[in-house]
Amino acid sequence: MPRHQRGAPGAYAGVRAASHPDYWKRHAEARISEGRAASTVRAELNYTAAVLEWTVTGDVDLKVMSPASATAISSAIRQTARQVSKRVKRYSALDKPARVSVDEFEETAIQIKSMKSPHKEVAAMTLCFGLRATEANKLKLSSLLDTGMLFIPDRMTKTRADLLLPVPVKYHKQVREWLRIIEEGKPSYSSTYMYINRRQYKWRLHDMRKMFRTKAAVRGEDYLACELIINHDIKDVPNVYLQKPPYKRMRDALLHSLNDFHSAGQ
Repeated sequence: MPRHQRGAPGAYAGVRAASHPDYWKRHAEARISEGRAASTVRAELNYTAAVLEWTVTGDVDLKVMSPASATAISSAIRQTARQVSKRVKRYSALDKPARVSVDEFEETAIQIKSMKSPHKEVAAMTLCFGLRATEANKLKLSSLLDTGMLFIPDRMTKTRADLLLPVPVKYHKQVREWLRIIEEGKPSYSSTYMYINRRQYKWRLHDMRKMFRTKAAVRGEDYLACELIINHDIKDVPNVYLQKPPYKRMRDALLHSLNDFHSAGQ
């Protein structure tokens, strides 16, 4: 029996499916919706394709597929990797100019308020708290601690550092409701991205994070407090000065941010 005909019958269907780019497109979208960076997904795809190509050139017996099938799968993976490349950021965080300026804050806030849940709540959290989209869409009701602190564990943050934000008492009830809706709605990154795109807004979720930072600077908020809120690596400040984060100044900055959002359109 030829080597490509040996193995479990169910494996053949998998080989045929994997020979089509659509199979890998779905895989890539799933990974990105989980919060993986497009550059990471692209690298994973290229590594997989490289291994398959090596098995062909090295005459390795894969049992369940022929060299032609391995080549076809590799080609499908490479095609998907090229498409994912178009989504790779070519600017450092917050370096790329935002699609909207701080002068468009009120218009943008009104647009967010008109969105459907849970996308509305995700966008509101990115604008009012400067969160990354992949942090906002994983929030749960339990993220708001009894102490009034919004807690995002290190496994959910880009910097792999816990994020602890003091929510102003005035907005505990509102934020708790946003978190409940996000937890129940379970919005993925891609679903919110597509929703905003279909509404033809010129901004994206990361622009809300930039707008939060710019708006805070215009208001004259404390620089260190704002850098801690958006969870940036603060390389120029010795760790000894960060033993006790300036929670009062962080709370003030978040209070002003939430006030601005709620007053928009009134």
